[in-house]
Amino acid sequence: MKCKQHIAGVPTAFITLLVMLYGFAPRAHAIDQLQIENLQAAMRTLSFLESLPKEGTIIVGVIYPFDIPSAEALAKETANVIGTMRGPNSRLLQPIVLSTNKLIQYAGHLDVIFLVAGTSRHSDVIVDVIHRYRIASISDDLACIDAKCCVLMVRTGQRVEITLNIALADGVGARFSRVFTMVVKRK
Repeated sequence: MKCKQHIAGVPTAFITLLVMLYGFAPRAHAIDQLQIENLQAAMRTLSFLESLPKEGTIIVGVIYPFDIPSAEALAKETANVIGTMRGPNSRLLQPIVLSTNKLIQYAGHLDVIFLVAGTSRHSDVIVDVIHRYRIASISDDLACIDAKCCVLMVRTGQRVEITLNIALADGVGARFSRVFTMVVKRK
């Protein structure tokens, strides 16, 4: 009899433990200082993007994978940070948060897109959209280089590391200043 009561109590105790852990744990998607620095460096690269419109607000699509539960929250936090920054010549940056499945249907205007971590899982969608609308994609996620879906990969740390995918940049019409292309790593 005691054995049945003990076994029946395990699932309840386990569920209670899970609720306590997930209810009081810090959010896993919170942006840390390194990610903010990556965003700042990424937005600074827009100064070298010669194919960007010269006037007006710069519309930045912040793209997240629809199939990762915490990705939307990360994208919203990323958009909030981008919204506090300035682009080339102190121009406003206006972020728009879109999932990969909404990006395909998006009928509005985007000047550039920023891919949050995990978005490279949908590289076929990203590559299709950036070719169709002729916009550059930027990310701080190393996986985007392997997936060949970001024109620029920008990361900070001890030094700023920028990788330019030449073929993809040419394919989407992203033109960068000559000085910029000479100092970045090319893939």
